[in-house]
Amino acid sequence: MKQFNKIYLVLIAAIALGSCTLQQRLTGTWNIVKFQETNISQQNASASNVGTIQFKKDGSGVKSLSYSILGNQTNDQKPFTWTINGNNVTLNSENAQFPKSWIIITNKPKYQVWKTTDGQGNIQKMELKKQ
Repeated sequence: MKQFNKIYLVLIAAIALGSCTLQQRLTGTWNIVKFQETNISQQNASASNVGTIQFKKDGSGVKSLSYSILGNQTNDQKPFTWTINGNNVTLNSENAQFPKSWIIITNKPKYQVWKTTDGQGNIQKMELKKQ
């Protein structure tokens, strides 16, 4: 009987730990420690310590990004909304022509890797670490 109780407690603990949803895991501020872009023209580029991205529980958030890739300086200090569908996170901000969807490749509580494409074969990858 004691063996059954131990197994039962381990099962309950595993369910409780595994019940952390992706939305709960994303909520908070993340440092974008690396951003890479792989172009079909083989002109690859990357940037480190790009900025932060904050996800709020209500589906809103704020980007604070500043980086330079291939001579193009990007500064993005805009609010956005976000939704989750499986392992996909979609970010939509004002004046964006279309929402950007990212596939979560690595999903750990304090570290994530996301990838996306632009429909033309170019791939972007972000590495995020939670503050």
